[in-house]
Amino acid sequence: MTDLPDREIYLPDGFTDPHVYLESLISFTSKFDRLINMHIVNFITDHQWELLDPTWRQALLPSNAEDYDWITPLVHVASANTSAENWPQSLKDYVEAAKNLALPRVPLTGYNSKCTLDKWLLRGMTDKKRHEVEPMSTIVKRVADRRDLTSVMDLGAGQGYLSRTLAYRHNLHVLAVDGSEVQTCGAKRFDKHALKLRPDLKLDHVTDMVTPENVSTILAKWSKKEEHEKWLVCGLHACGDLSSLMLRLFVSSDDIAALVNVGCCYHFLTEEPYGSAGFPMSNFLTRQTYRMGSTACMLACQTPSRWSDKREETLVSFEHHFFRALLQHVMVEKGLAEAGDPPILGRLNKKFFVSFPVYVQAALQRLKLPESAITTEEAEAYYAEYKAKQIDKQIAVLWTIRALLAPVHESIVLTDRWLYLKESLDNEPSTPTKGVWMWPIFEPLTSPRNMVLVASK
Repeated sequence: MTDLPDREIYLPDGFTDPHVYLESLISFTSKFDRLINMHIVNFITDHQWELLDPTWRQALLPSNAEDYDWITPLVHVASANTSAENWPQSLKDYVEAAKNLALPRVPLTGYNSKCTLDKWLLRGMTDKKRHEVEPMSTIVKRVADRRDLTSVMDLGAGQGYLSRTLAYRHNLHVLAVDGSEVQTCGAKRFDKHALKLRPDLKLDHVTDMVTPENVSTILAKWSKKEEHEKWLVCGLHACGDLSSLMLRLFVSSDDIAALVNVGCCYHFLTEEPYGSAGFPMSNFLTRQTYRMGSTACMLACQTPSRWSDKREETLVSFEHHFFRALLQHVMVEKGLAEAGDPPILGRLNKKFFVSFPVYVQAALQRLKLPESAITTEEAEAYYAEYKAKQIDKQIAVLWTIRALLAPVHESIVLTDRWLYLKESLDNEPSTPTKGVWMWPIFEPLTSPRNMVLVASK
């Protein structure tokens, strides 16, 4: 396939074997198990600041410095800038290793061309969604043409932005499948204008749950051809196990000849039952009985670059973490909660984060505890005490150091998926179209989950 990258996978410098690369990723992350599996809600009660080397703590948040610019060093950590002279070598080594081990995420030149969308196709699209749909639809069309395919099943189609573009802009027959009737109805409302412009538009929306057992029946039902038809399956930011299912459908179904997938939401990945869950998928990792764990899967969704891209939002987020950790500490001290077993609070409206006392009262109400359990005066006193101790800044430092491991964990998931497809195609006949490719497709600051997997039988 001349329109696809010349390499099937782009590993970091120094690696040529995906198996060796995976082993190196796992070996590196295993050194930081306690840091990886921490929960920020227990920051104060579990003394998590002590998880960091004392020299790291002193370099990033000096205990004896007033009016210290603590934000700039964290931006340097997040961007892997190790030029600071006061950093210990061990901190520089950690930052460099995390950066150098993660899969390259800068889009390749020459392989991410994009189409231009008509103005009406942009209805409902955010700038981010447009940034994703334009190159993604072009790649789907390119792979379909190379495999002489005219029908596409878009799994997890949502509001149908990719599906509509594939049908209207690229003249493909598209079966848009989503598990939510609400999403399907929303997509159909957007379709009304498209059908006025193109009454012959080959786009069908259906609410269904596709499985390896029923996929042939579903594809046959919606096929526009009398003879047995081959399909391409695609998904743009298919959530959690849906991406894994998509890969399994491609491997197991004779009806599916090609795959284009961009995954996301690793915190929804299942690891049980082992061997058929969302992760791991490759025989290589399965034989090692490797488990990432739910906390590490959640970590894989983090984006260290937020510091440089969305600094104010990041600071607000850290303040929210500080509120939750401080609330847990107060509740433990007052006998309202057990250390290490925080009550599930869920999301609170942003309006409750205007101050810690307001947040506390909203939390107590959510937890069905009396308002008098923590008075406004007590909340104010706790906040002042722990703000003076720089606990909020300590949380930001620890979180940023930990977030550097996110791209490393995501690289484990992505390489495992690529390897699963490679292993599965080993027994397929050799053809000019056979192969598995993975490369960065979107700008990472705009769309952090930017790796596309392409496979063809």
